[in-house]
Amino acid sequence: MDTETPFNLLLFTNETKKVCICSATSIFIIILFIISPLSNFFKTSLFMKIIALLLLVYTIYLNIQQTNLLKMATQLTNSDPLKGQLSTNLICSYIFTLFIGLLAIFVIKSFF
Repeated sequence: MDTETPFNLLLFTNETKKVCICSATSIFIIILFIISPLSNFFKTSLFMKIIALLLLVYTIYLNIQQTNLLKMATQLTNSDPLKGQLSTNLICSYIFTLFIGLLAIFVIKSFF
């Protein structure tokens, strides 16, 4: 994400797509291999739990990067309505990271 400009909207949206795809894929894997009856197959379930956990950790990493970019964008803007919207998005990003972290804890707990 290193560019000459401090905030590149195109890169931001592409990274946001990655966060969405990773979180949706990990949630799908969790529902399919932890909550459903497919969890009875030990080797498959264990492998998919590890994959889901890695995807969740990667999602948290990407979301923290996006949150830092939103902080920079908030500091760069001079418009009060835009600062308010960015601050709201920043808070929602923190909440999303918290919930993904709780989901990762749920996956870790499912190992035992």
